[in-house]
Formats: sequence, C-alpha cells, structure tokens
Amino acid sequence: MSKIVNNYELLEQLGQGGMGVVYKARHIHFDEIYAVKRLWEQFGANEMVLNLFLNEAKILRKLNHKNIVQVTDVFSLENQNYIVMEYINGRSLDEIIKKEVGPIRRERAINLFKQMLEGIAYIHNQPTPIIHRDIKPLNLLVTEDDIVKITDFGIAKVLDAGQNAITVVKGTPVYMSPEQIINPKTVDIRTDVYSLGMTFYEMLCGRPPFSGDTTTTPTAVYAAIINSEVPPPTHFYPGITDALSDFVMKAIHRDRNQRFADANEMLGELEKLENSGATTFQGVPKYEPLLDNKQEPLKSAPQAEPLPQTKIEPPRKKSNTWKWALGVVVLIGVILGVWIFIINKVPEGNVYVEGGTFTMGGNMGGNVGSMNEEPFHEVTVSSFYIGKTEVTQGLWKSVMNNSPSLFVGDNRPVENVSWYNIVEFCNKLSEKEGLQKAYSGSGRSISCDFNSNGYRLPTEAEWEYAARGGKKSKGYQYSGSNNLNEVAWNSSNSGSRTHEVGAKQPNELGLYDMIGNVGEWCWDPFFSHSRVLRGGSWGSDAEYISVAIRISEDPLKNDFRCGFRLARTKN
Repeated sequence: MSKIVNNYELLEQLGQGGMGVVYKARHIHFDEIYAVKRLWEQFGANEMVLNLFLNEAKILRKLNHKNIVQVTDVFSLENQNYIVMEYINGRSLDEIIKKEVGPIRRERAINLFKQMLEGIAYIHNQPTPIIHRDIKPLNLLVTEDDIVKITDFGIAKVLDAGQNAITVVKGTPVYMSPEQIINPKTVDIRTDVYSLGMTFYEMLCGRPPFSGDTTTTPTAVYAAIINSEVPPPTHFYPGITDALSDFVMKAIHRDRNQRFADANEMLGELEKLENSGATTFQGVPKYEPLLDNKQEPLKSAPQAEPLPQTKIEPPRKKSNTWKWALGVVVLIGVILGVWIFIINKVPEGNVYVEGGTFTMGGNMGGNVGSMNEEPFHEVTVSSFYIGKTEVTQGLWKSVMNNSPSLFVGDNRPVENVSWYNIVEFCNKLSEKEGLQKAYSGSGRSISCDFNSNGYRLPTEAEWEYAARGGKKSKGYQYSGSNNLNEVAWNSSNSGSRTHEVGAKQPNELGLYDMIGNVGEWCWDPFFSHSRVLRGGSWGSDAEYISVAIRISEDPLKNDFRCGFRLARTKN
C-alpha cells in the first residue's frame, strides 16, 4: 500500500474493528516499525467516539509497563485521527485459543495470565486508578516469546468521582460483569476482575461458559448469569484442578463483593496456589465417563479344546513324473498369486488412498478457513494407506502398556498423547508387526523415512486429501457431508466428551471421524518447533472444524482433545 502519513509509511493492514483500522508502519526518518491506528472517518465528527479514541492515547501515553502497549504519538491529518503505538510482532490471545491450540496448556496459561494480572494491577495501582473495562482475548496480544501486551484502552475509565460518569454500556457482552451490563456508571476495578476471570476461563477451557444465543447481547448474557448457574471450568475441560477452578469461579462471581478485590489480590492468590502445587494434578487425573458410556470389562476368551491327535500314514512311493511336474507348475502359480495378493493387500484397519492432485487450503473471505490456511494451492500426493478410524485406546494399550486417556473406553480414540508419544508408538507398532521403523533420531531432530513400510503420521497434504475424499471427492463442506452432525462429534452434539470411533457416517473413502471427536496430529511442522493439528475435536464449534482448518500445537503437549490416526506409504 505504501502510503505516507505524517512521517509514517503505512506498510500493511494488521486488523480492524468497530472504531478504526490498524496498520503496520515504518517511520521514514528513523526506520523504526510502529502500529498506527486510524479512527474511521465517519466517526471524526462524533464527539463521543472521538473522545473515546483520544482517551486511549492519553491514558496509554502516561503508562509505562512491560505488559502494556506503549503509545508514542497522536496526530490529525486531513480530518483523519491517528494514534501511533508500539508494534507487537505476535497475535491475539483470541487467535491462539481459536486457531492454534484450543485450551492452553495449564503451565503456559498460568504464565500468560500472571502477566495480564501484573499489567492490570499496574493500572489499578495508579494514583487515580484506571479501569480497563474491555479485557478480553482479542485485546491481549502475545509475542513469539510469550510476552503479553494489553491493548485497546479506548473505553477505559479513570476512577475519579469528579468526572462525569459514563452511562453507556460499552464492552463485549460475554466478558462484561453483571454490574457493567445493568448499571455501567457504578463500575469499579472489580469489573476488570470479572473480565480477567472470564478470560482465564476461556484460556483453560478453550471456550467461555456461554455460547450461541447467550453471547449475542448484554441482556442475553445478563439473563444467563442471573437466571442460571455458571458451570465451572471443569464442566468443559476435566484437566483442571478443583483449586484452579475455584479460583476462576471466585473471580467471576455475580456478586462483586464475593470476588477478589483487585488484580493484586488475584496475583497473590494464584502464586500461592502455584507454589503449593494446587494448580497441578498429582499423578494423572482420571475422568469418569457418564454411566451409560462405561465400558464392560473385557473378558478373557475361552480356551479352545485341544484337537485330537491324528496319525498320518506316509504315502506310498509312485513313479508319476508328470504329476510331479504339474505340481511344480501349480505351486509356482500359487506362489505368484499369493505374492501379487500380498503386495496389493490393504493392511487391516486401513484404507487405500489413490494418489492425485487437489486444491489444498482455504481463504478467510470464503468462510472455509483462516489466514493459517491461505492461499489455495495445488498439491500432488502419492498413493498411501491411512487408518479407517482414529487410533483407539485398546490398540494404544496393546502396544504401550499404559492408558493416558481421560475419556475411558477401549473403542474410544486415544487422547492426551503428545506428538512425541505418537512417534514412539508408531515405531513400537512397526517393530511389533515386523515392519521397518519410519522414525529415527530424537527430540527436535526426529526424521521420517517415507520409503519405509512402517507406521507413521500422515502428512498435512495426505490428511487433507483423504479428508476431502481423494479421487472420490464430492466436494462436501465437511468430510463426507454438508451436514456437520452426520459426520462429526462437535461442541453441539458431543456432550463434552469423546465417543467410540466409527459411530458417525464415513466420508467418500470410507474414513470415519476425519473431523471431530479428537483433533489429529500430523507430521508437518507449523512454525518454529510446533506441529500441526487437523480436523477439530469434540469441543470445536462448526466454524473451526472444516477440512481446511489447521492449528499449531506444542509437540510436547498432552491434551484431552488431541489424538491421531495412522498412515503408511504404499510401496
């Protein structure tokens, strides 16, 4: 775009919102990179909106904290209003949750949240305390080094009794406290405590407690808070300790007098829980499935009766040379037929996928993906085998002699396994079946031999090609149907748990659960040292469960939403 405004060259658009648009910009004299926010032109004549916009610049200009975005300049040019801010090379917490990881690993979530608390405690501790009033994942930026930066102070309020009270309801409904919704002029710093608690809730669970129609308006959210009990985080995500769940529930109590007094108190309590070990399970937490989903214990197969001994008399010798020759010919024919059958036989539990060329990816504007999937591009894959279903807990236990899953059931997909755990599993299963191991090396130096006949993870291209139906594709929106619930366990029908594999309709290739049930690890790196997850899970909403959606995940992470299916090279 390369437009220059007041010494700043606008390089590219970073994002936009209800009040304006943000650009990445370069100072033409200092050659430094900044973020420049421009108020929408139609709001320039609106005194209230303009005051909110300039209020952000005035507040941030006075603040100096490592976890708060710094403002360096503010100016007007040709009836346009601009704020110049520190440029953050990262992404929003909202994007991390919805596009990369879902629930954030507990240790990482606590680290990020403590930084948020430190930043908000700083503004609460100002001589005249400042209330942010719009804390939410979209307004929290995270750098590549996991440093949190709090932004968007456009509707922040200086807690000064001498000022005119703001009476307009402003904020994002699901993160707004009940008092902010019902009577905004009465809010104090405890409204930020509520918003922080709701943000932490979403970080730990991958979703807020409200969804669907209850998040669309302040009135709907208020009704949900007042008329029903807010479910604890453990309702949606069992891998959270009771102490950590109680911490969140205190922060989002409907009665502000029952909440933490401020961010300082929250930070102190969280550190106390962390130091005492109350945020971490001692051993592997166990999840008890619903009664009607409990599995019957496996019974030992009855021992077969021994076959009676049969005496075989040796045949009499005959000089039948022609019969001998015919036998040799028949034997050669049988061997040749068996050999042809063996090399073309599809391994048990797998589906043969004939190679081909397809259009991979998606585009945000077309509602079939996000920036992570752009652009559409042609990809050619060779023929391969892929598991008909996700790897079950029964198969995992038979190879690894352990049971890491929280949603118990031998025919349910194994979950709570890391990418590195799966590499080890693949090699052990290959060894057990007399196949060549696909993986070698260790740590970040693991390599895959795609010429081996052993088990491995599918590549991203193989996974998406198979999910789309390969050469039999009918162009469905989801894998095997345009009706999500026909083919996938997702947030609307899963009951917040996994289900037995193969219970939904298969896709064109006969593959089950390519989307939903558990997200599936692939071989490919995403960026840096992260790996790719595909397909969405039992906790995914419809917009995050297409055949194109891809997210980044730490290969060390064990997650109750993450499993895998096997692949093998067609030799």
